[in-house]
Amino acid sequence: MKRFIFFLLILSIVPLAALPKLSYSAASAILPGTGELALGKTTRGAIMLSTDILVWSSFFALEKEKDNLTDTYKQYAVVYAGAKSGMPESYYQNLQNYISSDDFNRYEELFARNYYLIYSYNPEGYEEYILANTYSDEESWSWQNQTYQDHYKKLRRRTQKAKIYQNLSIGALVLNRVVSVIDVSLINKKTNRPLSIYFTPTSNNGLMFNVQLEY
Repeated sequence: MKRFIFFLLILSIVPLAALPKLSYSAASAILPGTGELALGKTTRGAIMLSTDILVWSSFFALEKEKDNLTDTYKQYAVVYAGAKSGMPESYYQNLQNYISSDDFNRYEELFARNYYLIYSYNPEGYEEYILANTYSDEESWSWQNQTYQDHYKKLRRRTQKAKIYQNLSIGALVLNRVVSVIDVSLINKKTNRPLSIYFTPTSNNGLMFNVQLEY
């Protein structure tokens, strides 16, 4: 948000008429539509600029929604599963996958027993693995029933969707800049065609007036 405001302030200080000194393409890369506006293409410029503002608005709205949903599902887990606060993301993922920390620990113990005690017989490795990959009593959880866990899963899915849509909005911002830069380049190419005026001698000792426009 701060960067976006900074760019707007810079563009408000630099008159559009002076943009040729800075490059129309650079202006469009910073804020789509400004290059078109400077070149007199007001409709195209307004569309590009409006699109960018709308996408930025969506980005920040999704950021707020994502943060609110994250706080909601974490607090929900504390209330209905007795989860510990301030844990890493993997903890909340396991809350989604296992009805209780005991179930999770049993799964890890079964895996460790098969690998460290049956396959390779390494009792020390088994103890180290259990210590590092299971939850203590302080970190334990147990959902009151499946219904609460299902609702928790829905909250998590909504959070993931918000993240996905936010990433898509970032892609839209990048795409809008690419399109605007290409558009300005094409406008420049059309409006800045080299014009040559010269005279050539004719067979009857006269001069021919020539105008050459390169495409």
